[in-house]
Amino acid sequence: MYDFEDSGTESGMFDVEFCSIDDVVNIICVYKGMEDLLTSNGQRKLIAVDTPDEVATAFLTSSKTVIRQVDGQIEKKRVPFRAIMKCVPYGGAFIGFRLFPPSAGVTEEDQKLFLKYKKTKFKR
Repeated sequence: MYDFEDSGTESGMFDVEFCSIDDVVNIICVYKGMEDLLTSNGQRKLIAVDTPDEVATAFLTSSKTVIRQVDGQIEKKRVPFRAIMKCVPYGGAFIGFRLFPPSAGVTEEDQKLFLKYKKTKFKR
C-alpha cells in the first residue's frame, strides 16, 4: 500500500502498461487514481490500480458508476483503496460494472455475470 502524495500531477502512476478492464473484474485491486484521457472512442477515464500480485497497471473505462465511485473516494482523500469490481445487471439485457468492498468476495453468480458480459460485450 502506498501513501497518497499530492504532487500536483498524477501522471507517474499512469506510466504503466495498460490492461483490459476484463483483467481486473472479480479480483481485489488497489485503486490509486484516475485521470481523463481522450481516445479514438471519445473521452474516457484511465484508472490506475495494483493487482493482487502487485503489478501496477491501468485500464480505460466509461462506466459512469465506477467513475463516480472512484471519484468519490478521491474527493474524500481515501486513496489508495481496495475494492472488487464486479459485473452487475442493469436495464434488462445490459451488464455494467460496480465496485464492492473486498469483504464481498466473489460468488458463483458474479462469475456467471462476468462470463455473460464477455460473451455480449461486442454485440452492442
